[in-house]
Amino acid sequence: MKQNYRKGEERRKHGRHYRRKQRRRNRILRNLLLAFCIVLLALLAAVLIKVLAFPDTEQNEKDPGSGNAVNDIDRTDEEQKSTAVITLDGGTAVEIKLGEGYTDPGYSAQDADGTDLTDQVQVDTSALNRAGEQQVIYTVKDSLGRETQAVRNVTVLPNTEYETPGLPICMYHYVYDPASPPENLDSNYISTDSLEEEMKYLHDNGYYFPTWQEVRDYVDGKLLLPEKSIVLTFDDGPNYMYLGTPILEQYQTPATSFVITSYWNDREMLYGYASDYLTFESHSHKMHQGGGSIGHGGIYTAMTGEEVLADLEKSFEICGNKDAFAYPFGDYTEEGCSTLEEAGLLCAVTTENSKCYPGDNPYLLPRVRMLGSQTLEAFVSAIN
Repeated sequence: MKQNYRKGEERRKHGRHYRRKQRRRNRILRNLLLAFCIVLLALLAAVLIKVLAFPDTEQNEKDPGSGNAVNDIDRTDEEQKSTAVITLDGGTAVEIKLGEGYTDPGYSAQDADGTDLTDQVQVDTSALNRAGEQQVIYTVKDSLGRETQAVRNVTVLPNTEYETPGLPICMYHYVYDPASPPENLDSNYISTDSLEEEMKYLHDNGYYFPTWQEVRDYVDGKLLLPEKSIVLTFDDGPNYMYLGTPILEQYQTPATSFVITSYWNDREMLYGYASDYLTFESHSHKMHQGGGSIGHGGIYTAMTGEEVLADLEKSFEICGNKDAFAYPFGDYTEEGCSTLEEAGLLCAVTTENSKCYPGDNPYLLPRVRMLGSQTLEAFVSAIN
């Protein structure tokens, strides 16, 4: 019987232990559930606060005209748009020839309130100085100063038949100091005083100095140059240019020095005379010597195409450029032009005394001879 009592007591103790353990488990579960509920309530409260404080935020992002920052920007952009309207007559595409002038088919402009703005339209035709697909741009401002633009597409066809005063490519040779003139002074020498006077004239009168690529485009009928355009060249090499280069730099007048490169051991020696206003181009490597039977008897006209190409490649290597070439002694043949083109040159100049014009052979361009004894008046007359 005692044994049965002990067994019953053990069962009761075990039951009490189990119930205490169960109560602890239940408390933990209740605490976890309470914590979850608190977090959930906090999230719901945050969402509710957002909805109450900013009821139309999401809608406003989709609805132009609402008061949020995104649409404030949209509205600002809208307010910045011009209310002026430009109407182009005659369509938006026109075809003309280079140099023949542009006759506008017509246009009109008005503001939103009907105010006529036609006489305030600015028309930019500056792109029409080059052959190709170009644009004329029309611009006008509304009453608040906001711009409106319209564009007319213009096809500019190459043309070499238009009227032009021509492009002077000036041919100088040597520069000397009048305080120390050379013993063999002749018309190929110009004094520093005279050169400065001429460069000052060009600078003060706003002359334009085209590149050799622009010269090529000009004679090919693909480019209009400003009426006051000029190219300056000095033949035979820069060994006399240490007196002339400072003058070019002072008046910002770019020039080309046609170099006989065999006079120089290497490019480094030649470039001791380099300047931002002096470009070196080829006057040949070893072709500036006798041996031919044409013109002044230069050997160039007696050489084969392969021999000329080999000489030019050496000259290009030292010059560092291959845009233009000056014929040795001014002697040339028609066959030689194709050799120069094969060498990759853009232009070649002779010693024939004239300006160049659209339609001229780019490999037989004449030059205007500059005499050392000429007055400023003679210089101005020669280039105009």
